[in-house]
Amino acid sequence: MRAMGPGRPWAPGRRARRRPRRTRPRPMPATGHPLARNPTHPEAVMARTRGTDARVVLGGVLALALAFPVAPVRAGQHTLPRIEGAIGMDQAVSLAIEHSRKIKAAAADERAMRSMQREATAGFFPQASANGYLVNQNMTPNIYNSAGDTMARNYQWFGTNRAQDVNVSVMWPLFSGGRTYYGYKAARSRADAAVLMREGTELDVAMQARFDYIGAMREQENARVTADLVRLTEERLRVTREEFAAGRVARVNVLRDEAELANAVQLDTAAQSQAALALIALKTTLGIDLDSAIAATEPLQFVPERVSVESGVRTALEAHPEVRAAEKRVEAAQSEVRSAYGRYLPEVSATWMYDWQWARNRGDQTTDLMDGYSAGLVLTIPLFDGFMRENAVKTARAREDQAREQAVLARQQIAKTVNQAALMLQAAERNVEASRTGLAQAEEQFRIVQERYASGRGIQVEVLDAQTALARARFNVVGALADHQAARAMWLQATGRVR
Repeated sequence: MRAMGPGRPWAPGRRARRRPRRTRPRPMPATGHPLARNPTHPEAVMARTRGTDARVVLGGVLALALAFPVAPVRAGQHTLPRIEGAIGMDQAVSLAIEHSRKIKAAAADERAMRSMQREATAGFFPQASANGYLVNQNMTPNIYNSAGDTMARNYQWFGTNRAQDVNVSVMWPLFSGGRTYYGYKAARSRADAAVLMREGTELDVAMQARFDYIGAMREQENARVTADLVRLTEERLRVTREEFAAGRVARVNVLRDEAELANAVQLDTAAQSQAALALIALKTTLGIDLDSAIAATEPLQFVPERVSVESGVRTALEAHPEVRAAEKRVEAAQSEVRSAYGRYLPEVSATWMYDWQWARNRGDQTTDLMDGYSAGLVLTIPLFDGFMRENAVKTARAREDQAREQAVLARQQIAKTVNQAALMLQAAERNVEASRTGLAQAEEQFRIVQERYASGRGIQVEVLDAQTALARARFNVVGALADHQAARAMWLQATGRVR
């Protein structure tokens, strides 16, 4: 039984039809072609000439392309620096400004805006392009134009079947209605704003470095307090056990001291962990390797600082990078408005071209070889563009209003930050004085209670309460000193100072 194709059942008596096999025509040997038999034939000579001319054209275009090589892409550096040794707060600020990734990102944005500013100057200079055409067409005539988005575009009309063309085109915009000039001013203002934003990022990073350094020192001081608490509790437990062995105290006193020791050990473990976490946060802010063996060694100190809100606000509004950057953005928006009005004005440009062309129709024995130049001035007067100019002006004015409001908001925010920092600094100074007074009272109370307990006139609960009060007073002093230095860091940032 024969198998039929899919979809057609086989029936008895039906014969399957064979489809004729299609064969591809064999190529004619090279020696059989009349042009190959006669290399001096005019058609063979013209064919070799066309091939040579095409190779010359393509080689010239390739040479021009290689004349402007593309810069290689640099691989990003991801290796973090490793620092070892003790560092102070000022050194931490310097390291953060040098290695912080936020500042590096802001610096990259600054370079991008500067490059855009230089890019905006291209409209002041002439632009040139080299164009090569290799045309083989059946429908004539056709118009070809330059590839890419170059300003010096070239358009060529070819009315023959075969054509080769090489030309150089130059275009110089002489007047663009002010759009080129004000576009450059807007780009320059945005670049200046990027510089100021990088400086503002340095302020923020410096403040964060101070915060993290203060946090690391705070947790280290807290760990010292808990370590002292553990040592005091261990010593008291030793004495209590000796007294219990001598029969002078009950076993409940030993159990109470053991419970207090376990609690103190837990507090010390938590404090050590917080100190390690604070050091990791500091390393991250500094932009260094987390395996760096650094130590924050500058102790928390109280340095009184007299501040004036009025003077601080005035200084901040004059020098703070955020306020100045907002003003630069207003200038950029104003330039964009002027540039938008330039669409109503005429534009003038100068053009020049030199061209070499070879053209021929199929079947013709003659070839047209032409070369020459073309120069001229072009005046363009915009009449109607579907209300695009009107809407562009409205958009630019709306952005200008937005930039002005953002500038006012930036000034308000800076004034608010200065007032907050001044109030926090004043409150922190009072807290430092109060915490030191409380610490002196707690130390005196603990001394008296210890003497009473040693002479047999006190009880264990009084000692435990006094020790707890002393530890709390030490924590309060550490917290007050840290809050004062943090408030001082906020004051520096609010008034636009790194140091």
